[in-house]
Amino acid sequence: MNSLDASLDNLLIQYRLSLEAANRSPKTFQGYSDILRRFFDFLKKKGHINSVSDIGKEEVRAYTKSLQNAKRWPNRTQNGEDQGKLSPVTVQDHVRTIKVFWGWLFDNGYIEKNILVKYPLPKVPKIILVTLTIEQIKLFFKAIDSSTSVGARNYCIILLMIDNGMRISEVVGIQIVDLDLTRCRVKIIGKGQKENIVSFTKITRKELIKYTKHHRENLCKFESPYLFPASDSDHVSIKSIQQTIKRIAQKAGLSGIKCHAHLFRHTFATMFLAKGGDVMVLKEILGHESIQTTQKYVHLLPEELQKQHWKYSPVEDLFKQ
Repeated sequence: MNSLDASLDNLLIQYRLSLEAANRSPKTFQGYSDILRRFFDFLKKKGHINSVSDIGKEEVRAYTKSLQNAKRWPNRTQNGEDQGKLSPVTVQDHVRTIKVFWGWLFDNGYIEKNILVKYPLPKVPKIILVTLTIEQIKLFFKAIDSSTSVGARNYCIILLMIDNGMRISEVVGIQIVDLDLTRCRVKIIGKGQKENIVSFTKITRKELIKYTKHHRENLCKFESPYLFPASDSDHVSIKSIQQTIKRIAQKAGLSGIKCHAHLFRHTFATMFLAKGGDVMVLKEILGHESIQTTQKYVHLLPEELQKQHWKYSPVEDLFKQ
């Protein structure tokens, strides 16, 4: 092991302890660790780097360029073709992680100067994310057979995500003791193990009551503390729900739409604002730490933009009879 390897291993141990003290999840640290190790592997191939103090903006620029030219799956092919390059979002995430790590190094005295404090993040093209319409949501729910126990479970899972924008990991992690059907509230564990109390509508409450009274026990081969158990585990898996969503979308005839769990979260957030909801309230519902995250995450529907445009355009006043 060379000096850079030893230095990195020690720093990552300290970084992990710091993140644990801040109540960040092991999954978060693993993601950071993978990115940082890839960065340092790149530097080792270049040589002449023995510690983090030897690293400057030039090395980060070179690494950023290498990521922008890197294949997404270098060892995987499909029909004889590669899978394309890393997305701009992924490249930006790598650089952001490196910048955060350098800030931590500086704050904890491992480096004398944070050379990346003003280093710009690679730009990401603005993408208008797809959302579902009310008609499409209705078709989706009609394609679920909620008379069966599995169907009733899936129906309630989707209903919760579209009702308050829950992440799929938050939904599958709900325990029975966290569910308050009287007050239409539920405690969830969000990113960074952060607890949040979110509400749901009376319509969702009605479906949850039917599910817990008539279906949930049919899914349990053994006692489970979770609201949505599976036949072979304490709770249904994220992968299983993702696959179920795809199957239901196909059955509903939602062609041309890439249906996934996060689509329901984005649809909820977009419709919440389009109907006049307050962005600060939305921030709390979604569990965002920063209002900037909420503002970047949501956008008005094209129809709502057109409606607002027609309402406030000065041209309407210019040619009134």
